[in-house]
Amino acid sequence: MTAPVAIGRAPPVEKTRPRAAPPRSAVHKALDSRLPPKQRHVSQPVRRNLLERLRRRRFEQAGPGNPMRFTRIGRSPLPRRMARRALYGYYLFQRLALSDRVNRNVRKMARHRSDFYAQIWKEAAEATESAIASAGNGFFRVTRGTRSIFVNSNQSLLDSHVAVSLADDKATTYRLLAKAQIPVPEHVVISPEDFDAALGFAKSLSCPVVVKPAFGTSGGTGVSTDVRTAPQLMHAIAWAAAFCSQVIVERQIEGETYRLLYLDGELLDCVLRRSPRLVGDGAASVRDLVHSENSRRLSAGYQRSQALLNIDQDMKTTLALQGLRLGAVPENRREFVVKRVVNENIASENETVTGGLCSEIVEIGRRVAETLGLRLAGLDVITSDLRLPLHKVGGAVVDVNAVPGFYYHYLKKDRFPVAYYILKWALGHAASA
Repeated sequence: MTAPVAIGRAPPVEKTRPRAAPPRSAVHKALDSRLPPKQRHVSQPVRRNLLERLRRRRFEQAGPGNPMRFTRIGRSPLPRRMARRALYGYYLFQRLALSDRVNRNVRKMARHRSDFYAQIWKEAAEATESAIASAGNGFFRVTRGTRSIFVNSNQSLLDSHVAVSLADDKATTYRLLAKAQIPVPEHVVISPEDFDAALGFAKSLSCPVVVKPAFGTSGGTGVSTDVRTAPQLMHAIAWAAAFCSQVIVERQIEGETYRLLYLDGELLDCVLRRSPRLVGDGAASVRDLVHSENSRRLSAGYQRSQALLNIDQDMKTTLALQGLRLGAVPENRREFVVKRVVNENIASENETVTGGLCSEIVEIGRRVAETLGLRLAGLDVITSDLRLPLHKVGGAVVDVNAVPGFYYHYLKKDRFPVAYYILKWALGHAASA
């Protein structure tokens, strides 16, 4: 039994020895090493504030006289590694937020895209005098006579799984094309943890870099352009790493983006794909303009665009290059590029330019398809002048698509019926097999 306690008196307090301060971790020691000696023994919130101010001072921003200035981020490798992992977690969450699993607008846009492909396959089947029947989940069975094939979205049976997988591996594709003396961007393949290698490569160039996943993506997913500073590089690598375990950092090729479509070595169509643009009204911020444009795209469906404008790292770097940010209010009637990645443009920003191609570029495209063993191939070429060979203007092949999208060839002034040519080729070869 415990001793009775007198009413009105506080219970006796057991005297204990003061607890010793916990040992400082390696993280705290590394953080303190970056602060002046007089500021190392302040409270943790104050220390974080001081470190953030110190970090901002150490970041050198790119200026007009120095378009490519990279600096290291601190001296101790431990905080940098923790910062990269934190960014990686943040961009994994952003990837989920932009997926059709949780974003209903993305799901609605995907339904518009499915409607587009259903419509063009039905038109192609009618033009080839074939019967078409839905097999569910976007699959269609196209039959002519005793032969039939299955198609789904922009997928068909023209190329083998190995050839498609090879083209999906951007690093291997670059290596094979370079060996065949086809111009590709100067690049380096890194793991997301190897930031110093990416930084060293970027510092060795006199131009911005592009960061993108090495495989497993399409449609410009995870790509960041106009990367000019160390902070931008760290964010771009983390964004690409959210989609792939390997990252490509490459020299940015200046010029316009062109999609060249080949079937069995023959050039079918060439499309100029301009970067998406918006026009300010003097009242709405860039973020509000993006939301308004996405609302128009959701209402108009695939007649306006095949994708929404995603607020990602590429949008932020593109805006920063023009002196803008998401919260800035552009002047009335000011037109600005909202993203450099062209996959999220609208139909009116695509234009047929097949007649202006020089013969050397046409031949390069044929060699690319032959090198990778592709029957159907969509090449992305960046060049400042389509009338001159790539080596004379510093152009390059920046991507090869074994399953190219059809949208750019249909939603433009002079539509090109890609699905018709695929069915004509596939059913004709199937019938003769």
